[in-house]
Amino acid sequence: MQRLLGCVFLTAFFFSMIVSAGGAAEPGGSALPQLDSRTYPSQIFWLVVSFGLLYWLLKTKAIPRIADILETRQDRINADLDRAARLRAEAEAALKEHDRIVAQAQAEAQRRLREAQDRIAAEFARHQAQLDADLARKLQDAEARIAAAKRAALNEITSAAVELVQLASKRLAGLEIGAEEARAAVRKAASGGT
Repeated sequence: MQRLLGCVFLTAFFFSMIVSAGGAAEPGGSALPQLDSRTYPSQIFWLVVSFGLLYWLLKTKAIPRIADILETRQDRINADLDRAARLRAEAEAALKEHDRIVAQAQAEAQRRLREAQDRIAAEFARHQAQLDADLARKLQDAEARIAAAKRAALNEITSAAVELVQLASKRLAGLEIGAEEARAAVRKAASGGT
């Protein structure tokens, strides 16, 4: 590119030298030699030569380099776009994989939670059944002790009542009653006197 600019400036310099030399050679020439009609053929000649040289330089040097630069740039842009598309596809695939793993982990966590809840419920039911069985056994034991205590108390009351009947009949009526007769009297009185 610098060579191209150098050639253009060099051509322009030579052209201006030739034009100014042509105007200065004539005495009484105009102050603006490019407007002198006698120099038109040389001006046209050098215009054609400089335009041809400039055209040739642009065609052979500048335009191919610019085209190469634009093509390289376009190739780089296309490569970057392809890479971006590939990375985007990889990111989407990674996101889908992440979502799948998260869903799988959530399902596993739900399954384990249900298993734990079922295990806890089963253990609770087993403990509750064991507690109910213990309570039922303790209740039966307590009822049996209460029934035994009640029988013992009734026996003691009956014994006391029999002794009281014997003592009362001896003191009040002066009669001695046997233990069996007194027991029969107490049973008769306990059943309602019938």
